[in-house]
Amino acid sequence: MMAVPGHAQEITPDPQAWRPLAYADLQRPSDATRTYADIWRDAIEENNRVYLSRGDTRFRDGNAPVTEAHFVIWSPRKSVVVTILNTATGCTLKEVGASARATVKLCPMRLAIYEGVMVRTMDGGPACFLELVTPITGSTSEQSRAAAYGSYDPAAKVVKIGLVVEGRAVDGCSLNVPLSPP
Repeated sequence: MMAVPGHAQEITPDPQAWRPLAYADLQRPSDATRTYADIWRDAIEENNRVYLSRGDTRFRDGNAPVTEAHFVIWSPRKSVVVTILNTATGCTLKEVGASARATVKLCPMRLAIYEGVMVRTMDGGPACFLELVTPITGSTSEQSRAAAYGSYDPAAKVVKIGLVVEGRAVDGCSLNVPLSPP
């Protein structure tokens, strides 16, 4: 099975447990983040073109500002990456949590399904992206301030995504993403 580079391939121990989404900066992709940059190559290139068309040439040695959040599910047969791309040109503002120092944006989501040497990538529609003034390091106090979470329901074959800002679930940001056709 094709593994997501930068990660050891192991079965997800408790897929139904809520886990924080992981984040990657894709301005200068590394070996550990190359897979996410590949999933979003067309959107990243379009974001770069928009910056250049506006005369912004600061990012010639890398990509214009771009980050993503992801949730990965490992199994013996298949791996799935649910990823949300954050760019200035591809997202819209949903809300600002001032005391949490967080911004919630609506951004594009994709699913990449790895089976053997085959990779299928599908657009998943809009999803909420949590952008923090200071990145979450995993401490409990930061996660209670604002966090994006995911879990997987293997029986229903659904990834669940949600955001909490200032102790409340953000309206419209709880998603059930089916991994197989109904």
